[in-house]
Amino acid sequence: MLNYATLLLAFATLALGYPNQRIIGGENAAINTYVWQVSLQEPYGSGYWHFCGGSLISSRYVMTAAHCYNDPSVVTVYAGSTKKFSGGTRFAIESFLVFPQYNSAEISNDYGIVKLAEEAVESSSIGFVALPPADHNSNTDYSTFNGGVGTTTGWGYINYRSQNHPKNELPDDLQVANIPVYGYADCNAVWGNTYQHDNMICGGSATAGGVCMGDSGGPLVQTINGVITLIGATSWAPSTCTTQYPSGWAKLAKERQWILDNTV
Repeated sequence: MLNYATLLLAFATLALGYPNQRIIGGENAAINTYVWQVSLQEPYGSGYWHFCGGSLISSRYVMTAAHCYNDPSVVTVYAGSTKKFSGGTRFAIESFLVFPQYNSAEISNDYGIVKLAEEAVESSSIGFVALPPADHNSNTDYSTFNGGVGTTTGWGYINYRSQNHPKNELPDDLQVANIPVYGYADCNAVWGNTYQHDNMICGGSATAGGVCMGDSGGPLVQTINGVITLIGATSWAPSTCTTQYPSGWAKLAKERQWILDNTV
């Protein structure tokens, strides 16, 4: 069982590593497939840098992680491309809302909502992903999370050795991995009581892959009742991005109503 300090270090890696932003063990995503994926960016020199991911849940709103918060006056949302800086459409944002009970010390309730300054028009390269249905996990007992296989995407590190290591690799192309999603008992067996099953999902494996810095805020999706559904926002990972231990996502079913209330 890993201790609380290790989990905090995992969070710090994801949240503070963004000046140097693949899904670990993933592959290039097919064009016009994960059309809800966006990149949160801010100015850097004469261009931009990517610091977090997100998911379009409607024409005006992006679901991301609270720890991705940045000044709305400088944040832009880049959508409609599997390339990090080319081929897409850039949107200014109107606001960045952090869940009131977000706790950075515990990495809990890591929910954030970005409102675009103008509508994103649905096309072959831009689309929206559904939120969990109202009865997902019965909305009461989150310890019985359904598990199964999920798909996660992002522009985080392909290979991470250590901070500023010369062999660290960053992708230009969006990466995708299909990973096992674990239930409460499996997550708790690794992370102990620091794993809060009511507001977290964990998943990933050495053979399937996991997430790393730069993937924060991005999607974890599953097909539920025939609908591709956003079940998580990338929240934390082991500090070295090893896939020997599962990574974590904010569990969207837990705060579905708060999301709906703030995206109308």
